[in-house]
Amino acid sequence: MRKFLAIVAGAIAAMLIVAAFEAFSSFLYPLPELESDDYASLASVVANMPLLAKLLVVAGWLVGPLGGVWLALRISDWRWSGWIAVVIVLAGSIANIVILPHPLWMQACAIVFPLLGGWIGIRLHPKPYPGEPLLG
Repeated sequence: MRKFLAIVAGAIAAMLIVAAFEAFSSFLYPLPELESDDYASLASVVANMPLLAKLLVVAGWLVGPLGGVWLALRISDWRWSGWIAVVIVLAGSIANIVILPHPLWMQACAIVFPLLGGWIGIRLHPKPYPGEPLLG
């Protein structure tokens, strides 16, 4: 049961962190009102977003999974709970780039950064896993 709770809590925490970064980006650089089914308008809005707004979104894709993995591993020392939480966030970021048009560099970051954030989160976990040497 702890493993399941760790996965759910880690995934929720990661998604909330990603959402917070996106909300902060929208707070700093408000998006214009538009109809969500107009693909050309969506593409124009994303293309014209300031670089800092795009970087904040990308930073969320890195920090969110890192925080989710950290929480999952605090609840359960089972490494896979963190990776499963990362896969859930990765699925969300892939859905985001499929639905909304993003520049190619953001599409690459949407795949690489959740994995990198998860890897960093697992490496920062203080307890060694079976068969792994202690760091330091």
